[in-house]
Amino acid sequence: MSKPRVTIVILQYNNSQDTIRCLNSVKELDYPNYSIIAVDNASGSKDFNNLRFFIESIQDPRLTLIPSEQNLGYASGNNLGIKQAMENGSDYVFVLNPDTIVDKNTLTKLVEAGESDSRTGILGPAIDEGQRTIYGGRIEWLKPELQHHEERQTVTKKLYIPGAAMLIKRQVIEKIGLPDERYFLYFEDADYCVRAMQSGYTMAMVPEVKVTHNVSTSTSQLGSALLLRYHFRNAHLFNWGNGPWYIRLALPFWSIFIMIKQLIKIVFMSPKREISRAILAGVIDFYRGRFGKINV
Repeated sequence: MSKPRVTIVILQYNNSQDTIRCLNSVKELDYPNYSIIAVDNASGSKDFNNLRFFIESIQDPRLTLIPSEQNLGYASGNNLGIKQAMENGSDYVFVLNPDTIVDKNTLTKLVEAGESDSRTGILGPAIDEGQRTIYGGRIEWLKPELQHHEERQTVTKKLYIPGAAMLIKRQVIEKIGLPDERYFLYFEDADYCVRAMQSGYTMAMVPEVKVTHNVSTSTSQLGSALLLRYHFRNAHLFNWGNGPWYIRLALPFWSIFIMIKQLIKIVFMSPKREISRAILAGVIDFYRGRFGKINV
């Protein structure tokens, strides 16, 4: 019997050297039935050409490049690849960050785990970040940033699979659709996992599989203030869309607490003003329905 068909989707935004290292590791996978879609998220011409030349040079029929004319963000960029994977008849989609390196048995072990339990919808490996190894993320309400587990996990109701390396079954995509493009950056992975769990699927860590994650500078280039604006806007969207009734009830009070705290910092702590203004703007963005890419 043939192995399930897997499409690996790798989204690049600049930092082509990371992407090429990732692709070099991916093409050594021992899994017999996979293809790769590299999506370029409107990188600078140097990084786009580096990726294009690499793909042309290796002449691997399993590897396809999809260029985007604009930076669509994490969810929308990956969705270009996911849509193509679904059209190609893939049984699984493996969303993989470009700043990761995989061991050759990564896909084999993940698919084996997925095939062993029909209830499992999304799976993830352990992620080695150098200073620590993480085993999935922890769902928490009314937090501007979600934390990761540093203890070995398998299946829990509070677990989400980080978007750096997440294997998604076709049935999940068919049932709940694509990752939410309103986020642009941060919380999309947690949101997608919660939606899958609400539809009856379980999340599974495969802790014996490890992916190395060399954290990229592509997001840090945006600046800490802008990143915090995304965090606080998207935390509100995540809690409003996924939280239980009492969390949605508490959300406006959380917003008021955040805004009062930041206004005090603006008045009395001048070095914090840029950060505080960004956080305030993030909260206001949510209530005004300003989603997607933030233009500043």
